[in-house]
Amino acid sequence: MNSANAPKTKTDTKYNLILSALELFAENGIDAVSMRTINNAAGTRNASAVHYHFGNKIGIIEAIIAFIREELDASRLDALTALERRVRNGERPGCREIMWAAFAPYYRLHNTPEYGKHALRFLARLQIDMSPEVRDILNRDTQRIAHRFDALLARALPDLPDNIRRMRYIYFWTLTVQMFAGSGQLDSTIFGDLRTCVDEEALQRCFDYLVGGIEGPVTARPA
Repeated sequence: MNSANAPKTKTDTKYNLILSALELFAENGIDAVSMRTINNAAGTRNASAVHYHFGNKIGIIEAIIAFIREELDASRLDALTALERRVRNGERPGCREIMWAAFAPYYRLHNTPEYGKHALRFLARLQIDMSPEVRDILNRDTQRIAHRFDALLARALPDLPDNIRRMRYIYFWTLTVQMFAGSGQLDSTIFGDLRTCVDEEALQRCFDYLVGGIEGPVTARPA
């Protein structure tokens, strides 16, 4: 958990419900998981525990998104603030260091025991399969950070049109989440076993690829 919050234990019902729902949603999808299933997985005595703490399924989804955001913020806010301070002092941080501040928190989350991999698989599912209501929750939660990174990228890449820069940021975020979410299936790809992608060198190669997409030239529209 975020060190800024009080430590949680196995006896914390709300925490257990969030982690249980997170794992179930990550593995089975949101529509396939009932509130009763979440209660049973969390081992709660109260059959209405999810309803009591979160109201409904949308409520616990919103709590999970906030939980993941707190985990990411714990390792990205300091880096983001430091970059913004440098801009105010007249510096121009490079694209690579800006995007590392966006990328590294997902790597740390991926390596967080108990729930990190589930958190990334949950986010990956949301990217491709979510209701408009859940999409609004996710967009509202990520908007604050996205705009801060976009402002930094506008300084680092002043010649890149706004719409292209923002589209590339979305691509970067989407591919980062999907890459870490899918890392558990890399033992049986069309190229064989690629599980070495989790080592530091391969991680840098992946990051190089993603940054290249941010910085790449803009192809002229066909005449």
